[in-house]
Amino acid sequence: MPKISSQKFGHLTDSELVQLIRENHDYLGEAYKRCKSYCIQFMRKMTNGAKNDYELDDVFHDSILVLYEKIVNDNFELTASLQTYLNSVCRFQLLNKIGKDKKYSDYDEPIGKDGDEDNSMSYNASITDTLDEIEDPKESQFTAIESALEIMKVAGGHCYELLTLYWYHKKSHVEIAQIMNYSNDKTSKKQKSGCQEKLRKLTFNEMNN
Repeated sequence: MPKISSQKFGHLTDSELVQLIRENHDYLGEAYKRCKSYCIQFMRKMTNGAKNDYELDDVFHDSILVLYEKIVNDNFELTASLQTYLNSVCRFQLLNKIGKDKKYSDYDEPIGKDGDEDNSMSYNASITDTLDEIEDPKESQFTAIESALEIMKVAGGHCYELLTLYWYHKKSHVEIAQIMNYSNDKTSKKQKSGCQEKLRKLTFNEMNN
C-alpha cells in the first residue's frame, strides 16, 4: 500500500477522511492530529485534571483504535463530527476506567448536534464503542495485536518485556521501574507510552496484510 505524502488534508470533510481511512490506514494519522488536542482537553475537564497526561494519552490512542476498527469492520456511518465521536469514545472508556470514583465528575457539557463543528467539546452519550467489545481471539484486531507483539519480541529491545509486565502480569509503573532498572515510575510511564505507540503502528500494519 503506498505511503501518504506529507501534504495537508485540512480541506477534507470528516466523512471524506473516514472513507480515505477505510481505503488506506495511513490516513488515520490525520484523524489523530485533527482530534487529539481537544480530546485530551475534554478528558482533563471531565476528570477535573485528576488523571495525568500519560493515562489520557492511553485512552485517546485506544479511541483511535476503536475508530479504525469500526471503519474497517462495520458499515460505519459518521452521524456526528469526528471530534464528537472520538470525544464520546474517550468519555465512555474513561468512565469504565474510573468506575464510580466520586472524586471524578461526569462531563455535563450539552451534547452537540450532528454536524456541530463549533463545539469541539461536545459528546454523544449514546456512543458506547470500546475496545472491551473485542473478546473473540479470532477477531481481526485481537489477532493483529498478538502478531504485532510477536514481531516486537523477535525484534528484541525492552518493549515486549515492558508491555507484557504491564498487560499480562498487571505490574504497576513503580514495579516496572524496579524490574527494568528505570529511575522512577515516570520513566516507566514514558517508556510504556512509546512502546504502545510502536505496537499500534505494528498492529495497523498487521491488520492490513
